[in-house]
Amino acid sequence: MPSTINFSGLSSSIQWGDIVDATIDAEKARNLTPVTAEIEKRAAQRAAWSKLNGLVETMNDNARLVRRTGFGGFTANVPTSPLTSRTLLTATPSLNAVPGRYRVEVLQLADTAKVAGGAVADTAATLNLTGDFTLNGTSITVAATDTLEGIRDKLNAANTGGTPTGVTAAIVKEGTTGGRLVLTRDASGSSGINLTDGTGGMARELGFLDSRSKPVSSSVAAAAAAMGLVVTPPPATIRVGNVTITADLSVDSIAVIAARINAAGGSAAVESEDYGGQTRYRLVTDGNVSAVVGDPNSQAVIDALGLTAGASGSVHQSVQTGVYTDASDAVATSSTLLAGLKVDGAATGLAVGDAINIRGMRGDGTAVTIGLVVGATDTMQTLIDKINDATSGFDSGARPATAALGPDGRIRLTDATGGASRLSLSLGVTHVDGTAGTLGATSVAIAGRSRELQQGKDAIIRVDGQEYTRSTNSITDAISGTTLALQTAEAGTTIDVSIDRDVAGGLATVQKFVDSYNAIRAFFDEQRKTDAPLYADTLLRGVVESFTSALRTEVTANGTYGRLAIAGVALDRFGVLKLDSDKLKTAMADKPTEIEALFGFTGVGGAFVTAADNATQYGIGTISAQMKYLDEAAIRLKSRETEAQKRLDYRREQLVQQFTNMEVAISRLNAQRSSLSAVTSALQNTNN
Repeated sequence: MPSTINFSGLSSSIQWGDIVDATIDAEKARNLTPVTAEIEKRAAQRAAWSKLNGLVETMNDNARLVRRTGFGGFTANVPTSPLTSRTLLTATPSLNAVPGRYRVEVLQLADTAKVAGGAVADTAATLNLTGDFTLNGTSITVAATDTLEGIRDKLNAANTGGTPTGVTAAIVKEGTTGGRLVLTRDASGSSGINLTDGTGGMARELGFLDSRSKPVSSSVAAAAAAMGLVVTPPPATIRVGNVTITADLSVDSIAVIAARINAAGGSAAVESEDYGGQTRYRLVTDGNVSAVVGDPNSQAVIDALGLTAGASGSVHQSVQTGVYTDASDAVATSSTLLAGLKVDGAATGLAVGDAINIRGMRGDGTAVTIGLVVGATDTMQTLIDKINDATSGFDSGARPATAALGPDGRIRLTDATGGASRLSLSLGVTHVDGTAGTLGATSVAIAGRSRELQQGKDAIIRVDGQEYTRSTNSITDAISGTTLALQTAEAGTTIDVSIDRDVAGGLATVQKFVDSYNAIRAFFDEQRKTDAPLYADTLLRGVVESFTSALRTEVTANGTYGRLAIAGVALDRFGVLKLDSDKLKTAMADKPTEIEALFGFTGVGGAFVTAADNATQYGIGTISAQMKYLDEAAIRLKSRETEAQKRLDYRREQLVQQFTNMEVAISRLNAQRSSLSAVTSALQNTNN
């Protein structure tokens, strides 16, 4: 409506504004008000259908609950230990559980492996260490500028991406600035943490690995005598971690050597072990043990003590080659061609046609012999693949090994199994001209013994005499459809776990279904009133009747409970669905499978889901289609309302303009009349 101010009747004395309002009101009643009323009617219908849609969706959800197998669910009764009253486990049945009684014994809990490193005085200080080690198959490189915190961050970065290590690193503080690295396996189980030392003895330098001496008969007698040495090496200096000590095996016991290492600021201890009923002793050092440059007897003392020998626990033995470079002396990568390959800075390398002879021994002692003739397109990866070949290579047998090319240009072959190993590798060459050559010497990198704070273990349980070993304390396949969460291990103690149907839960599920049906029925009764939005709506009646029809679904395969009424669910004379809990409880106890079938896919639950889907399916369901129709009708009616309002506004403008024009004309006539009256009066005055 235009925002104009009109003062009707100023000249004409006619209140034409009232005439305009009355005219517009009459035309509004004829043209606009019916449209607006229809919009309000359609909106009320749309709201009613939307309410019904929500009620049907709720009923659909509840119908799906009663339709599923084990709709009532299951309960588990797990008594505590009869000896200690401790909770040995919890049981969580799924809808696929099988009722029954199960005798369970928890023999061992699964646990995560933990390995501790050596302590440092300041975790934020530069360690000045250079080298690498392998953690669960991933190479970790330590730079001279790295701090302990920086190494922690490198370890955690390696536990991301497509091939994570599965190990998380943390620093345990000791004092204000000191601390040590602790590696924790992310998953429990016996797979543990696999550490293999690399260049610089880095794993031992960081204190992750111990070096153990050979077993000796006495910790206090002279080491040479205790080990039964025929030839005793002369006294010499040896390096243990960051300290250097002197050892004379002819007079020093391993206890004296350990005390000397500790006095110098290192870390060492004497451990006892049982060997066939006899006690033997080992010198165990924290840190890499290495020979002192310039002392010709240093390595002999180390070898006599056996501090670099033996591997056990979760640590794997490995052997590594020299450093390989390409024809331009760049460190070799997996794509480097074998033709032109050099080793340890040699002036010349391989050529096309040279034969590489791969020989060695697997960890279990199986001999390996493989040949490879160098082709023009063969790369380092070709050589590694030959070594790893599952048919004839090292990656087979009781103790398979895996070869990989490190960032330092070395091929490293690692035993896949921890403990003592006889792994060895040699790479010979027969050149095209018939001369023999080598691809460099290989060295055995014995890692020593892992400093395990906590050994990774598998869970072991026994159910009805059947033993199960799993890597986690959550066991899903020992009792069908039930998850066992182990809490405490008590070998020799059994408890009887019972899995039963949850009758109360089943009744509650059926009650929800009944209530949701009755909510729809109550809505239908409301719409039967003459002033209701959906009064006498045949579509509404059809939807409700489809649900009433679903109630009459019969399962002919059931012997006893083929219809709802027999099981205690029936309509009363007012059309309200009633649940006889006692009757249904009896039926569930009597024939549980028949009750599940009655409410199942081919029974009432399935029929209701089908009826509900037919009503609410987007765009094509009865309710959905009706709401879509009303939405489209609302758009059309709103457009009609807008156009009708525009016409009324225009009509008002027309009428106002007409009456305004009339006022102007009358005003002019009045002015002319006044002028004539003045002239007439003047003439009369003149004549007089």
